Amino acid sequence: MRGINTFETYKAIIERVASEEHKPDAVIATGDLVQDETRQGYERFKNVIQKLNVPVHCIPGNHDSPRIMAEILNKPPFQFCGSTVYENWCIIMLNTAVRWDDGGGLESSQLEILERTLKAHPEHHTLIGMHHHPIPMGSRWLDGLGLRNSDDLFTIIDQHTQVKAITWGHVHQASDRERKGVRMISTPSTGPQFLPDSDTFIMDTKPPGYRWLNLFPDGSIETELIWLS
Repeated sequence: MRGINTFETYKAIIERVASEEHKPDAVIATGDLVQDETRQGYERFKNVIQKLNVPVHCIPGNHDSPRIMAEILNKPPFQFCGSTVYENWCIIMLNTAVRWDDGGGLESSQLEILERTLKAHPEHHTLIGMHHHPIPMGSRWLDGLGLRNSDDLFTIIDQHTQVKAITWGHVHQASDRERKGVRMISTPSTGPQFLPDSDTFIMDTKPPGYRWLNLFPDGSIETELIWLS
């Protein structure tokens, strides 16, 4: 993709994570795991990342096949969408993929899952993962491909103070902002990056990367970006 062998950079990042002194408790894979929607692609993704031997929470992006993902990446240690509790944190993974649309949307069923899960865990700090960005990134071309019904999302979020952060992929760039006390965090791609704040599609010179999220018992979050040299 754009001159980068994305499978090789993906493997290099997993090897880097595996070599870290502190191992992750889980991985959040925020979509576009496979470009060509093939079963073989998801098998390759699975074979590489399962070497970390930790839970892997997966959601589909606009280039994924949700059906194939659900077949291959929904048995331990993999989980397709849904929610999980880690001590006093709840992780909710939402499907924003819309067939034949590079932009995203939350169907009524996903909104119902979100509201039901938040009501069931009022005492748990909550991190929500999705593929499409729910707030503008400042790039005209990219913001036309974001979450198209973000108002529906925030109508629910604003009623539940335990939500501490929303994180997403899709935008191929890192950002960390805040909306009404909720962290809004995008993560870089394990492949090429997009130039931030550009009205037109331009590739950035930043290398492949990933993001650490440290979730603390008091609801605070520390995060760090790692870029491949």
